[in-house]
Amino acid sequence: MIQSIKLSDYTFKQNEITKKPDKRDESEIVPNTLKTRVLQKYDKTLNAITEYPVKGLKGDVNSDFYEFLSMGIIPYIAGSGMFIAMFNLLNNHLTPKASLRGKKMGLGVLFYGLGKTLSNDFVTRPVAWSTGVDIELPYRNIYCTLPTKPGAEAEIDHKHQQRKVYDSIEFFRKDLIAKNPKYGVGYYDGIAKKLGMGENLNDSVTETTPIIQSIVASTKTAKSLSSYCWAGVGVGLAVQDCWADFFKAFSDRPKYIAKNGEGLFSKIGGKLANTGKNMFNLSKTFIKTLGKACKTYTLGEEGTGGFRKHWGKAWLLFTLALTIGSTLNVIYRAKQMGKLANKDLIDKNQESTVI
Repeated sequence: MIQSIKLSDYTFKQNEITKKPDKRDESEIVPNTLKTRVLQKYDKTLNAITEYPVKGLKGDVNSDFYEFLSMGIIPYIAGSGMFIAMFNLLNNHLTPKASLRGKKMGLGVLFYGLGKTLSNDFVTRPVAWSTGVDIELPYRNIYCTLPTKPGAEAEIDHKHQQRKVYDSIEFFRKDLIAKNPKYGVGYYDGIAKKLGMGENLNDSVTETTPIIQSIVASTKTAKSLSSYCWAGVGVGLAVQDCWADFFKAFSDRPKYIAKNGEGLFSKIGGKLANTGKNMFNLSKTFIKTLGKACKTYTLGEEGTGGFRKHWGKAWLLFTLALTIGSTLNVIYRAKQMGKLANKDLIDKNQESTVI
C-alpha cells in the first residue's frame, strides 16, 4: 500500500478503497478487425471533440501528447463541413449546372476522405502477410489519472486510449506482444521465418527488432503516399456527370403526407416506412450511379477525346503503380535485410560471402 509520496507541492495518496486493477483493466492487444477499427475510430474521434479539448484548455495534468495529436481530426471534420457548405450554400440561387457542380464538389470531399482511409489496407495487408508485421495492430491502452490539485487523493480512475502497437517506431509495445497468448516469443520467430532469417534463433526478439523498425517506417511512408493518390481517385469519381441521376433521385424522393385525422402512432409508423423505402431506393440508385462513375472515370465520357477522355485512366494507373511498387519495395527491402541477417547463409570458411 502506498502511504504517501511528497513531490513539490503535490501529495499523492492511494485511496484505501481503491483496488488493484484486475486483468480486464490492463492494456491489451485487440483483434485487428473491421469492427475493432470502426469502434476505435469512433471512440477516438468522439473524445477528440468532446473531452480532450476541454482538458487541454483547463491545463489538466492528465492531458497528454496522445490527446493533443488525436485532436488533429477536428480540422479535418470542420474543414470538410465548411467546404461542403461553401460549395452548396447558394445552390437555390444558381443555375442547375452550377448547382450540380457544387453538389459534386461536396461529394468529392466525402469521397476524398473515404479513399484516403479505405486504401490503407492496400499497403498494410500485403506487408503483414509477407513479413508478419502488421503496423495497424491495435491495442487498448489503460492508464491511471493523476490528482488534479495539491493535497487531493489519487483515486485510481482507469481511463483508456485507442492506440496501435507500432505507434512508436523506436519503442513499440513489445511487452504487450510478449504477454499476449496469441503472440508471445513465437510472434518474432514467425517474423524471422517469413523474412528468411532462419529458425531457432538465439534471441529472435533482439535480432528481428531492427528489421521490424525498418518495416514500420517504410510501410508508413508507402501508406501515406498511396492514400493521397487514392483520395484523388475518390475526387475523380465524384466529379463525373452521371451523379446528376442520384441527386435528382434524392431531390424527388417521395415525402410522407399524413391523412386527416390520422393518429400519432400511425404518423410515426408511416414516416418510418416512407424513410425506409426511400433509403432502400436511394441506396440502389447510389450503387448504380457509382458503377457508372467508375466506368466513365476509367473509359472516359462518350464523345470526348484527348486529355478529357484518358485523364482518369492515367491517374488510376499511376495510383495502382505507386501502391503496388511501394508495397513491393517494402517487402523486398525487408526480405533482403532478413537474408543478410541469416547466419546460416554465411560460410565461415570463406573470406567473403556473396548474397
